Amino acid sequence: MTALLEATAISKSFGSNTVLDDVSISIASGEILSVVGENGAGKSTFAKILSGIVAPDSGSLHLSGNEVHFTHPREAIDAGIGIVHQELCLAENLTVTENLLLGREKLRYGLFDRLAMKRVALTALERLGVTLNPNRLVSTLSAAERQMVEIARVLSYDAKLLIFDEPTSSLSDTEAHALLELIKRLKRDGVSILYVSHRLPEVQEISDRVIALRDGKNSGELKAPMLQRDKLIHMIVGRDIQDLYGYHSRPIGAAALELKNFRASPRHTPFDITVRAGEIVGITGLIGSGRTEILEGIFGITPPVSGTITVHATELKNPSPVTSSALGIALLPESRKEQGIIAESSLCDNVIISMLTKGGNGIFREKNTEREIALRCIESLRIRCSGPEQLAHKLSGGNQQKVVLGRCLATHPQVLLLDEPTRGVDVGARREIYSILFELAAKGLAILFVSSELEEVIGLADRVLVISDGQLRGELSREELSEHAIMTLASPQSRIAI
Repeated sequence: MTALLEATAISKSFGSNTVLDDVSISIASGEILSVVGENGAGKSTFAKILSGIVAPDSGSLHLSGNEVHFTHPREAIDAGIGIVHQELCLAENLTVTENLLLGREKLRYGLFDRLAMKRVALTALERLGVTLNPNRLVSTLSAAERQMVEIARVLSYDAKLLIFDEPTSSLSDTEAHALLELIKRLKRDGVSILYVSHRLPEVQEISDRVIALRDGKNSGELKAPMLQRDKLIHMIVGRDIQDLYGYHSRPIGAAALELKNFRASPRHTPFDITVRAGEIVGITGLIGSGRTEILEGIFGITPPVSGTITVHATELKNPSPVTSSALGIALLPESRKEQGIIAESSLCDNVIISMLTKGGNGIFREKNTEREIALRCIESLRIRCSGPEQLAHKLSGGNQQKVVLGRCLATHPQVLLLDEPTRGVDVGARREIYSILFELAAKGLAILFVSSELEEVIGLADRVLVISDGQLRGELSREELSEHAIMTLASPQSRIAI
């Protein structure tokens, strides 16, 4: 196959931090090339260089044999390169249509031709296979729906090369499968795909070749059909990981979290849930089934419609983040960018802010103590950073996720709520997070988590609750767990549209 894009000896540093060091790749026309690596390996920075968002310090780019120098994303788009970002770049105050055509609006007599714009939006959404009202404001969409809008926007460019940076991080397994099928169709149409993902099954399914980055350098390459899981993991982390989850049983104590006649929102039906000390309980279901609303209702982000919440027999009255935290509940939210990380603050401030809201007044602060807490968080979660003072927005997405988890653990909670706990986290860091969760459970922490990844749910949970259309469809013990059993409960209808 003829090379569409060649990147040669690409290097990039931010201050004293070298992110990319002499990285080279090529991608052919109609090829799916996946780029894998640990958090902080330089994958997202490399994708940004190819799409004109970041300029390299050295190296060269050739597109269809001609050297190119992108100084702006618009230049890359005009050259036929589009990118779907890991962190979504949408205007919340605009509609789906307006976001899809932002900067490329259709005009008639000097005014927006909204009918023509709507037709373009519908075509892009239909190509993706998404049922979504193009007149809806983005602010009203779920994280998964926003991800679909971002993908549809890039598809509307009619690009020669599409770059996907963790595109399924907000999608259920069903929706992710639909996206992978779309990518395969694009390949058959001659479109080249650069696919950045931590989800190894996806990489194995669609890739013609896989290139790994480690510490900003090329660390290996594999071609289909040699994409075995153990080879990919070794190429990514430089060592073998035989058991990703490391599940082991542990003593289960008394009820730590009890929900009685709990109704998270008007669309939910009342149900009871009990999570015991030392127990890890998973909640799963299709995107839009109402999983996230349950955790947000418990934590009081959106107060539940009805029901009681008790933590170790003490009732939580007037649920709010402050009262929930004071009673020993901590929440890792679904959206790291919008609900989790404070981008312009330091790593240290991000970690200790929940401690201030739990018990301190935020006026008299012990800086040395706070720094020690942040350093312990960095060490225990293996956060790649320059130190506690590093600004959060300069961390990779996976390391930001670790910071948010560290913030939860800094309050020493009795009940830990996790919404997509390993979204955007590499395989090595996932193993570390799972190990930490099992250690916390062994010490008596009650853990209730939501995940779209069935493999993660099965690998981590003692019990699984399956939600569909706001209803608790069933509960599965560990012995009953399987993808088939979960999907049978999660999919009472043949097709569920977004």
